[in-house]
Amino acid sequence: MLNFIGTGSAFNTKLGNNSAFIKKDKTLFLIDCGSTTFSRMQEAKLLDDVEKIAVLLTHTHPDHVGSLGDLILYGYYSMGKLGEPNVTVYTPNLLRIENLLWSQGISTKTYNLVQFFDKRFIKFGAQEIGLIALEAEHVLELNCFSYIINYDDKTIYYSGDSNEIPNQIIKMLENGKIDIFYQDTCKVDYSGNVHLSLKKLESLIKPEYRDKVYCMHLDNDFIEEEAWDLGFKVVESIIN
Repeated sequence: MLNFIGTGSAFNTKLGNNSAFIKKDKTLFLIDCGSTTFSRMQEAKLLDDVEKIAVLLTHTHPDHVGSLGDLILYGYYSMGKLGEPNVTVYTPNLLRIENLLWSQGISTKTYNLVQFFDKRFIKFGAQEIGLIALEAEHVLELNCFSYIINYDDKTIYYSGDSNEIPNQIIKMLENGKIDIFYQDTCKVDYSGNVHLSLKKLESLIKPEYRDKVYCMHLDNDFIEEEAWDLGFKVVESIIN
């Protein structure tokens, strides 16, 4: 359902910063825009025929928003009519992305900002993308969010960066209410880990539900074969 520009963690730059998207009818829906994302989008020619971009943010670590300013200015100066905002940023109120962008010299006139509390619909071509934001456990310094995404008659869970899976999400998966499940997964496993280890994922998800679960945000030590052997899947980037 989702395609990926990058599948790696902050330090796994070989795979690119984790970022997912849906592209349809000259419109791009993008989840996060990390430090490597804009350049990889250019490399893949993903923006060549795009006229509008909607960016959904999970949190403000650099590997998730590091090139957002570049994308916004590209939309303002190189997409559609010159000098009009063609990128719309969607965030829960708590992220305060406007302040971060302003500190980088990104004027509010260059993009549209839509902030919401917990639910939002995004117009996407002739369809809508439904969002439900859930607070995620990641780091103490930042507000972080995961999402339940409804699109094209599918329900998707997208964890963002998180070291836990909410009980309600596990119950939804087991009750057949989630079609595709994307989870931040790393190899390293230790007390206080801010990401979810493959070992912990194995303990949380029963074998009969693992074929719906895709590991993403992969660290340098992640071994894909181990995830597949456990019955999980692993996301792939559009860039080899």
